[in-house]
Amino acid sequence: MNSSKRLQPIKKLADNKEKEAAQNLGKSLELRKMQLNKLAQLRNYRTEYVNSMSMKTQQGMYGDQLQQYHLFLTKLDTAIGQQQLVVNESEQNLSKSQDNWRSDSSRANAITHAIDKMKIKENSDKNKIESSQNDEMSTQAFLRQKQF
Repeated sequence: MNSSKRLQPIKKLADNKEKEAAQNLGKSLELRKMQLNKLAQLRNYRTEYVNSMSMKTQQGMYGDQLQQYHLFLTKLDTAIGQQQLVVNESEQNLSKSQDNWRSDSSRANAITHAIDKMKIKENSDKNKIESSQNDEMSTQAFLRQKQF
């Protein structure tokens, strides 16, 4: 069995690992996008809430309403902070996924390149052997003709 053919199972494993890493990268990208959207929604909601309450305070508010407003705003700020942490974590996971994909892709490409080089060498060796055999047959045919 040729060396290049013996490496085919390794190539298949490397290709599968690269494909899995690419799928994980896609999932990480999608998750980060979703988390960023949630963060943007929370920030937009906070802005709308502050604007709404600003108009209400100009019209006049009771103390307990103002206290409820500040309490809700504090909870909203906490939720935004927590969501920012989730976004940061999803970005770290995305970075790891990118690194894993690059590594697996590089490994798969290196194996493919090695197999291609082996195939070229195997073909060259095969051609040399065939050429040598053809030369030998031609020489023997020439010698036979010369004998007659």
